[in-house]
Amino acid sequence: MDNRELVVQLIQQDLKHSQLTETLRHMGLDDGGLYALELITIVARLMDVPPYQMDDFAEVYGTFLDEAPQYPTTYLGEALLPVAEECYAALQKC
Repeated sequence: MDNRELVVQLIQQDLKHSQLTETLRHMGLDDGGLYALELITIVARLMDVPPYQMDDFAEVYGTFLDEAPQYPTTYLGEALLPVAEECYAALQKC
């Protein structure tokens, strides 16, 4: 597995986690961010994002996490793979 594949899979899993936490929030179980995975830190490191670009990087990443609940929820998160790939492409432009 190359670096790009690994990053896309991490993003995909973070998107899936975002679906879960958003669903729980709508059920009245808001964790206040306590269970955030913070995979953005790992993704940024793997993509060699310099500190001065982290604000823009985090904004793009967060936008995709916020949109994740709009996609079908599946066991393996298959519907999120194209979204993760799109997120990766957008992050590369930061």
